[in-house]
This record gives sequence, structure tokens and C-alpha cells, in this order.
Amino acid sequence: MAHLLPYLEPPSTPLPPPLTSPRSINASPKSALLVENDEHLLNFFRRSLTDEGYAVRTAADSEEALRLYHDCAPFNVVLIDYYVPQKNGSGIDCLVPQTHGIGLARAIREINLSQGIIIAALDYQTAQEVTRPRELMHIPLLIDISNFQLRGLLEKIEVDRMLEMLTTAELLKLQRFADFRVRGLGRAADGRTGKDLLGEAVVRTLTGAEDTQKGRHWNKNVDFVQHLAGAIRSISNCWKRHCKEEVYLVSELVIHDVEGQEYSPLDNLASEQVAADQCLIEKDEESRVLATFKDDSDATHVLQGLLNGLKKHEIMLRYGLGEKQYAAVVKRIRVKLMGLKSGGTRGEKHGR
Repeated sequence: MAHLLPYLEPPSTPLPPPLTSPRSINASPKSALLVENDEHLLNFFRRSLTDEGYAVRTAADSEEALRLYHDCAPFNVVLIDYYVPQKNGSGIDCLVPQTHGIGLARAIREINLSQGIIIAALDYQTAQEVTRPRELMHIPLLIDISNFQLRGLLEKIEVDRMLEMLTTAELLKLQRFADFRVRGLGRAADGRTGKDLLGEAVVRTLTGAEDTQKGRHWNKNVDFVQHLAGAIRSISNCWKRHCKEEVYLVSELVIHDVEGQEYSPLDNLASEQVAADQCLIEKDEESRVLATFKDDSDATHVLQGLLNGLKKHEIMLRYGLGEKQYAAVVKRIRVKLMGLKSGGTRGEKHGR
């Protein structure tokens, strides 16, 4: 994903209009170069690629594959047998394991560094067993053809290609939309930015190609930019659902002492290692805060519930408070703790 980093920092140019224009790259034909000398596997892979909408060209050895690549590139994907043979000077196939499939992949990468390549290493159980040079460690390996692994790898390469083809204007539109969604979240964003939201949408889309449970699968019938916009919307909604029910700003918990000096009970918070959620106000502050509301029984009940670690619905149930009544009590508590009179300002209370 290193190629995405510059795209997540859009230039400081005027923002383009909203997402409306169709994507031309979705309609572009897909092509594949298949390098396999075993007739059974060649037919299997060709049929699988064709079923996924690829126009397939085939080669039986690395020499023919390089010729086709020079003549017919670019390809959306190149599928190479790990044991692909290489012709020797006499024209006889010479199969040298652990050399020619990887060597062909390296040669193609030297021609086109961004070429999507899959190595079929069907004689291995895991990717760790396959010998390959450091610079090719990130190339996906097809180990098992019986569990739709090929389809997932093809989708990942296709998604990566679509991400690379996003224009600056499209990235600006997506970034603006992500910024808009984060602003709408308010505190529920929990310090995350529009760049964070767009980045998660990209990562989820890449993950969805291999794991639809953890990622977001791209339906090819949906415009790719619209897919990312939908992912941004869905992820931001998820952030909001998982936000804590009640969140307060430090400025909303400011209290004035008898000398008019501002302080906050959060200054006395215990560390998380000793149950900070049960020590929101230490004992020496409890009596002072409760005394402020000694003539307001509902406020006293709400404060006692909060100090005892009860949730909103638990307090309402215990003391028989309705939704509107609870909201009114919380508002009275905030106003009084902040040192405000109804309709006034902090400056008016202290003659500032």
C-alpha cells in the first residue's frame, strides 16, 4: 500500500464538485497472461480466468512469456507457474525448479514494477516454504486451488489496480466526503480525522478481497469511487454506534471555588490501573458537589448514581426518572457546576 501514501495527502487546490461522474475504468476489458506448461493446469487456470472476465493469453515457457509480455502488455494480471520451464539453446525445455518462475516474475517486474503477478506454487503447503528473493516476497502465492483462493487474489490485484488509477480529483472528492462525515460525528470521532476514515475505507477494501468477514468486498457492478464513498459512510456510522453513550468535554466540568478560581474534578482522577471509572470525583470532592444540590433531590440521585458508576438507563430505572426528566436534571447539574445562571454568562456571574 506504499503507493497510496501520497494520495492520502490531497494537494491544496479548490475542491471539485461532489461525486457524480461515472468511472470509465470500470468498463475497461481485463487481460491476463498465463504461463503454464502442464496442459491440465493450463486449461484449469484459463477456464478460471475466463470465468472471472479475463481475456487470456498463454505461454508454455518463460521465453515465450517474455515475448508475449513485450508484444501485448499491459496485462491486468500475470499468473506464473513456479516451475515454469525455460528453453535452452537447443530448444529443449529445461525445468530448473526455484529458478525460472521466480526469474520470470523478476524480469517482468523490471519491465513494469506495478504489474500484478501471482505465482502458482501448488506443491507447497504454506508461503513460508516457497523460496523467493526479498524483493518478491510481497507477490501473492497461489497454494491451493480448491478454496477460491485464486478468486480472492485476482480481486486483490484488481482492487490495487483501481486504487492506483484513482485520479487526484477523485481522491479530493473522497477526502472531502470523509472530512464531512468526521465533522458530523463530533465527539464520536474520538480524535480521528477524515484522512483516518479514508485510510480505513481503503484498507477494508483491500482486506475484503481476501476476507469478506473482516473487510469490505467490492461488488464489480458498483462504481469503485461510489464503493469507497459507501465504505466511508458505513465505517463512520460504525464509529458512531460504538461511541460511549455520554461524553463530556473537560471545559464542561469546570468548577469555581469560593475564591472564583477554576478547577476541574478531572484533576483528581485516579489512573486506569486502579479503576478510574469509579473514581471520577474523589471523596473530598463528592461531599462538596453533593452539597451544592442538597435541595434538588433528582440532581442528588443522578450525581450519586454517576459517582457509583451507574449508567444512564440504570439511574433512570432506579430513581423512576423519564428521558426528558433525566435530560433536564443533567442540564441543571451542568449549569450549576459551570457556575452559570440561566440565560447568563460566566463573566456575568463573577462580575467580569
